[in-house]
Amino acid sequence: MTKKLVSLLLALAIACGLVAGAQAEGYKIGFANASVSNSWRVKMRDMLLAAAEEQGVEIVETDAHDDASTMIGNIETLLQQDLDAILITPCTEDGVNAGIEMAYESGIPVILFDRECSTEAFTHFIGYSDEKNGAACAQLVVDALTAKYGEPKGKVVALDSMAGTGTDNNQKAGQASVFSQYPGIEIVARNYTDFEVSVGKSVMEDWLVKFGPGEIAAVISQDGGVTLGAYDAILEAGREGDRFIIVNADGINGVAKMVKAGTCYGYTQFPCAASVDALNLAIQCIQGTDPAEKIILKDAVVVTAANNDAYVIVDGDDYDWTY
Repeated sequence: MTKKLVSLLLALAIACGLVAGAQAEGYKIGFANASVSNSWRVKMRDMLLAAAEEQGVEIVETDAHDDASTMIGNIETLLQQDLDAILITPCTEDGVNAGIEMAYESGIPVILFDRECSTEAFTHFIGYSDEKNGAACAQLVVDALTAKYGEPKGKVVALDSMAGTGTDNNQKAGQASVFSQYPGIEIVARNYTDFEVSVGKSVMEDWLVKFGPGEIAAVISQDGGVTLGAYDAILEAGREGDRFIIVNADGINGVAKMVKAGTCYGYTQFPCAASVDALNLAIQCIQGTDPAEKIILKDAVVVTAANNDAYVIVDGDDYDWTY
């Protein structure tokens, strides 16, 4: 996918918002962001601000730096800003409930996206299901192992994301829903990486020492940067000949390049434009035209060599998001 096409897709997303959110100019919408701690979150925020500017919507934002108590304080501060609605991406699944409930009790629409929570006190959640993405990634592993060995079997290591987040909890639940059906597949190690490339590399280095050639069949990862770090460790250890089956959630451009090169089997997409969907839904809520469904989930976007050319930017930066 070319950068020109990516720009066109963003323009289409914004245009859809213009239709859904006619006469949105002048709205003030809060955004309680968990953080901008990784490239996905930076692009997600950029897309939100671009769409809001296009529609004449003022965004009042805060950054919790992935700290739940900070986020609760941020939400309390935002609620003093005479908002028309608020968008929230919870730091953790449980730790921000008090803030979310406070926002809901204020009477304005509360739209969650990206990460889920364990309270029911919100207007809508919109986005792509981490559990569906986790299940789709696990199924890719099953398919690849079956193709390699003639049956679904093999030892798998899992690079998880951040402890306590809805992202991590739900990705693992999705993985388990698939792997539990195949007793020949065994998760022999898993480790949190906090979405950090360096941690992914370090964890993989440790596993390459612990497990010799042929002892790991597949690697399943929740983050593209972490996957790139892990693959660096594989290359530096001279273990590329093991031909690990690598599957990744949230495929950044470097992972798409790996699929093109044949070093990654496939990935799922969790579009940065989820923030634009959340903005458009908030506008619908303000105008009383929002859907009846409380939870609005979209199907996982699964990418393999068969459709990867629609996403990869061959001459692009590895850490670019292409959707």
